[in-house]
Amino acid sequence: MYIGLRAHDYGKSSLEDLFSRIVADGFHHIQLAIPKAIEGVGSIEEVDEKLIKDIKAACEKYDIKISVFGCYVELGKLDAKERQKHVNRFLLGMDIAKALGADCIGSETTHFDIHGSDEERRAAFEGLVDSVRQVVKKGEEIGLDVAIEPVALHTLNTPELTKELLERVPSKRLKIIFDPVNLLTKDNIAGQEDLWNRAFEIFGHKICALHMKGTRLDENGELEKTNLQDNEANFKRIIDWMKVNKPEVTVLREEIKPVEAKADYALINSLI
Repeated sequence: MYIGLRAHDYGKSSLEDLFSRIVADGFHHIQLAIPKAIEGVGSIEEVDEKLIKDIKAACEKYDIKISVFGCYVELGKLDAKERQKHVNRFLLGMDIAKALGADCIGSETTHFDIHGSDEERRAAFEGLVDSVRQVVKKGEEIGLDVAIEPVALHTLNTPELTKELLERVPSKRLKIIFDPVNLLTKDNIAGQEDLWNRAFEIFGHKICALHMKGTRLDENGELEKTNLQDNEANFKRIIDWMKVNKPEVTVLREEIKPVEAKADYALINSLI
């Protein structure tokens, strides 16, 4: 297994500054979302051939691998026209990810209002299926894996719904980014062992990257962000499974505080 991080957690800066800081803290694998990480770039549409060339050169100089090319879009928006705009942005991102030699291109789906009706949730999911079919078709054409991340508060919110997506888009190019904390809620964290078992059984074979960040219940019984040391998600259990079943996967630290980066690297390294 490999250890990496989400590049834009170091802030938005020049390639030289960003990559040199990441490597100095011990990391050589990254999730790169260009508009969030590289100064002077406001959108994926602004990425040109020169920037792609510069990123490739910086990766070679610092021995950095792009494990996930992050393209933050909303593939499950209810409005079909708006959703297609996001699909088109993702399709553009796929060309960039391919040019950079990224292992995959990844996105979450769309935040879904907990007060939305069952009918709206189903409609959002049907839109997501259409979106994923479009981007996976291109993935098959250009030879690039497309990774979707289930999130408890999004359109794709459970292992079971993820199973339906995988069944309806049966492609070797469709993968899953597994962020355990993003599947946790205040109601299921106490029974997380069952959640992990369901996740591994349903989409374990499709996992291409593992996100790692901290969460715990606060004094009011609500989930709050925390560091890895005080985290209540059972990452030892998760990584033990990954070591046996998906040893090629990169563990990507999310929401890192650069001042704690070396300590976080050491903690993750002790688990893998």
